[in-house]
Amino acid sequence: MKYLRLRLGQSEGIIHPMHEFVASHEKYESYRLLQWNPAVGETNTMIFYAEGPAEPYAEALADVATILEHEVVPTDGDGFYVYARERLDAGARRLTDAFTHGSIVVMPPIDYRPDRTIGLTVVGTATSLQRALDEAPPGVDVDVRRVGQYDAGRMDAASALSERQSEALTIAIERGYYETPREATVADIAQELDCAPGTAAEHLRKAEAALVHRVVGEG
Repeated sequence: MKYLRLRLGQSEGIIHPMHEFVASHEKYESYRLLQWNPAVGETNTMIFYAEGPAEPYAEALADVATILEHEVVPTDGDGFYVYARERLDAGARRLTDAFTHGSIVVMPPIDYRPDRTIGLTVVGTATSLQRALDEAPPGVDVDVRRVGQYDAGRMDAASALSERQSEALTIAIERGYYETPREATVADIAQELDCAPGTAAEHLRKAEAALVHRVVGEG
């Protein structure tokens, strides 16, 4: 049983309006699909989490014609949860069908990235995973980022991180940031991430906090 970590590039006609909204506004740092109803048909019911201002998002969501029902719930911090029930249009249906057929499992969360790509992990046999890649609809560019044997414990911990946090942590480990003495600085990590040192430090801080909370919560 293997897993693939995928990055899906989307043409303009396929990008969801709310993904476009979040990607177009710098105040939104993270946007993730946490859970969805597995009985996907003409509609889909989903739970999202986003970091950023809730009110502008809620106003934009209310204007999306395919949204049948929604609720936006701010958290105590800088984020908010979204419940949304949506009617799937043709483009969304093709994308959903390619990665929800019965022979593979999509592992939450799904990351909707600022560069308008989608990051997701799928698990299955080599044959079923290849089928999913082959069935990607027109307008979707599939980039296989990682391939490996499925490990539930490792992947559960990784699910606590946004894709950008995971990238920062991976670079930090590879460059020796956590060695004693340190072999890399935050500036080194920022250079590889192509972001400001302050942003890299924030990614690392949030990644470390998420993993600590996951371990303490499980204990």
